[in-house]
Parts: sequence; C-alpha cells; structure tokens
Amino acid sequence: MKLKDVALLLLIIVLTTSLIFVGKWTNGIVIFDNLSGLINQQIAYQAITLLYTILFLFILWWFKRAEFQSYFRKGNISAEISPVPMVGIKPKPNENWFHFGRNIGIIIYVVTAIVIYFQIIKGNEISGSNILTILLFSIVFSLSNSFVEESITRLGVVVVLKGKLKERTIPLISALIFGIVHYWGNPGGIAGVIVAGFLGWFLAKSILETKGIFWAWLIHFVQDVIIFSARFLVTP
Repeated sequence: MKLKDVALLLLIIVLTTSLIFVGKWTNGIVIFDNLSGLINQQIAYQAITLLYTILFLFILWWFKRAEFQSYFRKGNISAEISPVPMVGIKPKPNENWFHFGRNIGIIIYVVTAIVIYFQIIKGNEISGSNILTILLFSIVFSLSNSFVEESITRLGVVVVLKGKLKERTIPLISALIFGIVHYWGNPGGIAGVIVAGFLGWFLAKSILETKGIFWAWLIHFVQDVIIFSARFLVTP
C-alpha cells in the first residue's frame, strides 16, 4: 500500500476509537433542561461525530476520488451475492442481495434485541410515558449514528483498501475495527464484539458487492433504532 493509504487507514482507526472518547466527553452535557441526560448527551455526540464524518468523507473524496464515487451511492440492491457457506450464505440461483440483505437483516435485529434485553432492559424499570418522543429521538439519532459509523468503519475501509487487498479480506478488516470498539459500546462486552464484528463483516461485504451503501446504512439504522429505544426506555 502507498503511504497515503496507510495514513487513511490509520485515520479510520483513530476516528473509530475517538467515538468512544467523544461519547465519554459528552456525558453530562446539558443543552435542553427538559430532556433527559442521555438525550442531551446524544445531541452533542451526534453533532460532533457527524461534523467530523463529513470532513472525513471530503478527505476520502479528495484522495480516493474514483473509489469514493464508485461506492458512495445507493448501489444495486439486488446484486449477486458471493456465497459464504460457513455463515449460511448459500444463495440459490434466484437469490441475491435483496433476499440476503432482508433475511440476514432480520436475524441481526432479533439477535441485537435479545442481547440488548439482557444487557439493558432486564431488571430495569421501563419508562414508556413519552414513547412517541423516545421513538422520534431514536429515529433521528439512528439515522445520524448509522451514517457516521458506516461512513468511517465500512465505506472508509472499502474505499481505502479496494485494490490493495483481496476483496474477501477487506470485510474482515472492517469487522476487526468495528468489533473491538464495541467492547465498550452497546451491545458491549464479548457478546457486543461478536455481534458488531459479524455486522462489520457483512455490511462491508454488502458495500463491495452492491457497490453502494444502501444495505449497510439501512440494516445499521434499524439496529440502532432498537438500541436507542431500549436505552431511552430505561433512562429516568
């Protein structure tokens, strides 16, 4: 790899790691007195991370313009999917990314909901008095958060490593970066690393094969809605 590719990959690792520290730094920030501490923290966190993600995308466009323009788009959501039998991806002749994006997406949601239940909801009192407000904030934050994380840890990895490593290796790099930082995230711990690692691999694979971010952003967005909603429901 060229020096600029190494530098960009290091930037991706730094930005991914910084998500943890920005999350800790924004904890306790109060912008609106009538909102919970967690929602205030997320307003600050999402604003900061979205700002530097936009700057990161500009850097990617500047240094890797051809690759960036190839993948920073919707892509072909029904593109052919390469089989990976060891994880159950064994497409029939009529099956493609539309079928596996939908089906594996549902499996990811169910697994996430189970992990989140045991890590966040179980044993805690649920506050559902402001369910519409909770859902609204969950959707807005999920749109931003999924865009930030997909842009840095998925699109960034694909754009930087495309043509430098074998295509089957690139999703593994994304899985490693995304999985490790989720040890301190939600879901967290070893379970979080496994769930996030698989998600990182699968969504990077989707970007490479569909030449677009549709499935990566959509699946991550819905997963984040589950996570944010659970967190807000148990927050006083």
